[in-house]
Amino acid sequence: MAKQFNELADRLKADWSADTRAVYEAAATVFDAERAARAELGAQIAELRHGQHLTQPALSAATGIQQSEISRIERGLGNPTVATLAKLATALGHRLVLQPGH
Repeated sequence: MAKQFNELADRLKADWSADTRAVYEAAATVFDAERAARAELGAQIAELRHGQHLTQPALSAATGIQQSEISRIERGLGNPTVATLAKLATALGHRLVLQPGH
């Protein structure tokens, strides 16, 4: 199914104007950066949780955040609010800090 979808998408993209292609490329770049940031954040949360020998259900109990949402966040699939991130950070003995990119 994915191959058929990709073939269809490629055929449709061939008819795009230069402006449409430029908008698509810009949006794809932003989307990829957001996806990478979510994956990195999720990996950091999972690492902190493992370091404290906590299970997802235990972290859920400590924060009131559903275990399934913690799982989505750790896999980079969630879109947590600042309040959710603050609850997780507090339960893991950390705080939210914005740092310059590396």
